[in-house]
Amino acid sequence: MAEEYWRAKYVNELVGTFILVLLGDGAVVVSVLTGGFDLFGVAVLWGFAVMFAVYWVGGVSEGHINPAVTIANAVWRDFPWKHVPGYVASQIVGAFLAAATLFVTWSGYYQQFSQANNVVRGEPGSSITGMTLWTFFPNPAFAGVKVGDFETLQEAAFLVSFPQAFFSEVVITAILVAVIFALVDDWNPMGTRATPGLAAALIGLLVAALVQYEAPISMAALNPARDLGPRIFGFIAGWGEIAFPGPRGGWWLPATSTTVGGIIGGGLYDVLTRRYVKRLEEQDIEPEEPAVHDEEQERPTGGS
Repeated sequence: MAEEYWRAKYVNELVGTFILVLLGDGAVVVSVLTGGFDLFGVAVLWGFAVMFAVYWVGGVSEGHINPAVTIANAVWRDFPWKHVPGYVASQIVGAFLAAATLFVTWSGYYQQFSQANNVVRGEPGSSITGMTLWTFFPNPAFAGVKVGDFETLQEAAFLVSFPQAFFSEVVITAILVAVIFALVDDWNPMGTRATPGLAAALIGLLVAALVQYEAPISMAALNPARDLGPRIFGFIAGWGEIAFPGPRGGWWLPATSTTVGGIIGGGLYDVLTRRYVKRLEEQDIEPEEPAVHDEEQERPTGGS
C-alpha cells in the first residue's frame, strides 16, 4: 500500500480518537462539573462516541481508535508491526487534542467548580477535576470522596488495589477486543460480514455496557490513548503530580493493563471460537439444531 494511504490512515485514527474522547470525556465533564449526567448517561455517551468515531473513519483506517485494538491486530491478525507506532501516536495525539478542547471549552465551569469546592489544580484532592480527562482507581465519584477533601481520597484508595484495578481492566478490555474480533471475522456467521456498518453500533453498545459495569472500579479506561493523551495534557495544564505519577504512582496501569487485556482477548477468541468456526465453515457443517419431537408421536393413543 502506498505510503500516502498510510498517512491518511494515521490522520483518520487521530480524528476518530479525537471524536471518541471529546464525546466520552465530555460526558464525564458534564457529569462532574454540572451534575447533568449520571453513570448511565455517561456510559451511553461513551457508546455513541465509539459508534460515531468508527462510522466516520472506519472506511479508511478500520477505526481502531485504540492502541489495544491496534496491537491485538498486529499480534493476531495481519496488521503490519511497522505501522503500529504511527497508529498509536495518532491515537494518543487525538486524545490529547480532545482533552485540550474540553479544557478550553469548559474552562469557566472548571474555574467555578474549583472555587466553589476549594479545589486547587495540582494539589491533593484535585483528582476530582482531573478525572474529567483521565482515569483513577477507584473512581473518586463513587468511592465516597468528598470534593476537596484529601483525607477521604486517601481512605478511598483502599477500596481498589493495584492488582484489582489491573485485573479489572484486563478483563473488560479482553471482552471488548474479543467481541470486536468476533464481529469483524469473515469466518463467523454471527459476525457482521454481510452488514459491516452494524459492527460500529454493536461495539458502541458493548462499550456502554462495560463502562456502566466497571466505571466505579477504575473508570473503565479500555483504551491506553483515552487515558495517556489526556493525562499528558493534564500534566501540562497544571495538574502536575496528580497526572504524573498520579496520587498513587499508578499512571502506567491503565495503558499497560488495557494493552495486555487486548492481546489476551484476541487470543481467547481465536483459540476458543475462531478455529472451530473456520472448521465448520470450511466443511460446510451446519451447527446441530435441538431435536423437535413430532406432536403426533407424543399424543396419547389410548382413551377411555
